[in-house]
Amino acid sequence: MSRLKVTRIILILMSLAIFIFPLPFSGQQKPDYKYKSLAEVTSSLKKLTAKYANLCQLSSIGKSYGGLEIYLLKMAAAQNKVKPEDRQSVLVVANSEGVHLPGTEAALSLAETILNAYGVDKYWTDFLNERSIYIIPVVNPDAVSAYFSTPALERTHNGHPVDEDNDGLIDEDGPEDLNGDGLITMMRVKSPEGHWIIDPEEPRLMRPADPKKGEKGQYLLYTEGYDNDADGQINEDGPGGVEINRNFLHDFEYYNKKAGLYPASEPETQALLKFMFDHNNIAAIINFSTENNLLNMQQTGRARAGAERVRVPGRYATFLGLEPNTEYSLKEIAEAMKSSGMVGEVEIDENLVATFLGLGPAMTFDRSDQAIYEELQKEYKNGLKEFGLDYLEKNTRGVGQGSFPAFCYYQYGVPVFSFDLWQVPEPKKSEIKAGLTPDMIRSMSSEEFLGLGEEKIAGFLQEQGAPPNLNAGMVIKMVQSGQMTPARMAEMMEKKPGGAGTRPKNENPEAYLLNYSDTVLKGKGFVDWKVFNHPDLGQVEIGGFVPYLRQVPPLDQLQNSLKFHIQFSQKLMQKLPVLSVKETKAEKLGTGIYRVTVYLQNEGWLPTSLAQGRRSLTAYPIRVSLKLNEQQRLFAGRPVEMIPVLQGGESKKLEWTVQAKKGSNLKVIVWSNRINPVEVTIKLD
Repeated sequence: MSRLKVTRIILILMSLAIFIFPLPFSGQQKPDYKYKSLAEVTSSLKKLTAKYANLCQLSSIGKSYGGLEIYLLKMAAAQNKVKPEDRQSVLVVANSEGVHLPGTEAALSLAETILNAYGVDKYWTDFLNERSIYIIPVVNPDAVSAYFSTPALERTHNGHPVDEDNDGLIDEDGPEDLNGDGLITMMRVKSPEGHWIIDPEEPRLMRPADPKKGEKGQYLLYTEGYDNDADGQINEDGPGGVEINRNFLHDFEYYNKKAGLYPASEPETQALLKFMFDHNNIAAIINFSTENNLLNMQQTGRARAGAERVRVPGRYATFLGLEPNTEYSLKEIAEAMKSSGMVGEVEIDENLVATFLGLGPAMTFDRSDQAIYEELQKEYKNGLKEFGLDYLEKNTRGVGQGSFPAFCYYQYGVPVFSFDLWQVPEPKKSEIKAGLTPDMIRSMSSEEFLGLGEEKIAGFLQEQGAPPNLNAGMVIKMVQSGQMTPARMAEMMEKKPGGAGTRPKNENPEAYLLNYSDTVLKGKGFVDWKVFNHPDLGQVEIGGFVPYLRQVPPLDQLQNSLKFHIQFSQKLMQKLPVLSVKETKAEKLGTGIYRVTVYLQNEGWLPTSLAQGRRSLTAYPIRVSLKLNEQQRLFAGRPVEMIPVLQGGESKKLEWTVQAKKGSNLKVIVWSNRINPVEVTIKLD
């Protein structure tokens, strides 16, 4: 056996010993921010259940691939004759990524806040008397457990073994803590094949070499570890796993092993989906996650269907009577297809059109739903300002492919609100001269952007260096037609060559992370590069950012955000649709003949169903039933009326003409799957 192989075996055995018996060291360690471990989360749930036994029930909806329980806390009072599982309900989900420990804290704090309010605050007392709340504080317990293990490795996948390098072996080449500091960071090694250089402005940071500037790569970057399977790659097949927040059904990434073998392949995903489909009374979902769909409404993905305008290929346009070079909405194309008769008796809708044109699944909000989200976005941003929370939308993740919030909106069909709770703060920098930055444009609704006027929009474009053919008049028309949003305009300006942003032109995009480590964490967020003799690579340097730096702040930094997001989540719950019978009339038309009138109203702010819910056929219409006894007859009207939707505050008048005895009663029952049922008795005088 060669000396190199013997040395490698010794080093591997030493690294394994470090995993089992961590050595004392005087170097960097992951900061201890006192977040709850899985055992402590379970203990907190059990304490709430014991303290509020009349309001809480703790159960498990399933187990992770690694065999860990996925707990659910059901909150509902027993005062109502309607069973908790049949009432309108809200689902609160947290930490599907496993790295989002702030989300778990938020879910637990929200539960405790509402339970404490029962019997003290009339609104929340009535809420739990009439509705149910389901809280799942940890969806991905396998990944959460990694946070509390040593060495610290930033992990977003579950415990499902995956052959990531297709060599017939599973999980055989994961990272190791080579320098014994309790952290898995990075290795940089000089190589003529390198793509990276040391940033000349900040030697602790790396950045890709820019060939346009004549730069040549000097370094390769790896996560810390060995080439355990001697295949020339390092850490290409570590322990686990599948990322749960990429394993849901909408716009699933096939052939991406991190997303899973197929949609809902993982027990965690299956458990959550089964619970949701078994509880079709869920009217809204709050998701504490690394994604924030109130700040960034765009879904990342390969397709753009739904509210987009598209061009019809010439070979189809002629048959449909459309112009090949003109853009049409999917609704307009659907109408043209219906009129053409080319598809026979097939039911044509926008989903069919998207499939027909090869656009894939819907990827943008329906226009009417978008108006709802934009209104809530304004309220959310105002609240952030009031609490002094400095969010940068350019650092905010939108909804990803196969993610939980994408499934909730596009396929489950309910309003979902996803909050990331915290971002690494960027240092304040001077804004551009005109006072209109891409960040400011991004935060505007379409109406606010158009309200700037042509002169200010033209000044913004000029200062951002927009091409001459992109003038203010054109931009205004694009925004008015829905082809462009302020967020997309801001993104275009930032991504174009030389685009202005809040950062200096040549600043490393990770400079703000280093500044945060230096100033707020007193250097504990970064490991300085140190030389290490690697058996496979020779002399390397080990260092870089500490795991979880981007997602997990010190708890004291999180408190203000937790307070705001708990309050805002409560406000969202207060916006649920609420059906009521506003007024009833029984007008005598003749002997034994009555005209019965019912005025139905949605007293809530949200509509009784989203447009996407109706489109995906998961939102039932409102079913209004007139119940007659054997002696009563219906002369005019239908015994069952279907109302597709009632917008917030909207009323609907329903009328029937019946034959009935004076003094008898009629019953009207109003029902839909995600709204509390309403029953009213009408006496015929």
